[in-house]
Amino acid sequence: MQGLLYHASWIAVALALIAGASAWLSRRWRIRETRRQHAEEALDALARYSEWLAGQRRHAQFAGDRTDPAAPLVRVRTLQQASFPELAPALVQLLEVHARLLDFLWRQQLLQVRDPEGWLESDHDGRFMALWREHREVVHALADTLRGRAGELLVDAEPESVFPT
Repeated sequence: MQGLLYHASWIAVALALIAGASAWLSRRWRIRETRRQHAEEALDALARYSEWLAGQRRHAQFAGDRTDPAAPLVRVRTLQQASFPELAPALVQLLEVHARLLDFLWRQQLLQVRDPEGWLESDHDGRFMALWREHREVVHALADTLRGRAGELLVDAEPESVFPT
């Protein structure tokens, strides 16, 4: 009888250890999967924002806030706070570039309405492209960091095809 109790207690301890290890692994997997999903969502939001911004170059007039350009950035910020607090400085850089781009686009819109000749002579496209290059560098750095933080390559495509040129 004593041998049976001895073996039963070791089996109970082993089952408890297995249950604990299973719970720990399951929790770790859920956290990793959540971070991966958040990284995918953030990359998608960055791509939508970049697409909107690239469209501003092609439009005759600045679309302004009617298309709610900040919505993808708000989503990126929400996801960053939830799963990637270490990316706060990179997101601040993106928001700074975003503010400069919006300021530039609004000023160009005002100049186009007030002084069309001055607008034509203002090298609008060249200045936009300089800001666009800065934007691309920040977005690509943020996207690369998101991919690395998620622990695996999330998008099979090259960054050039995910974010418009």
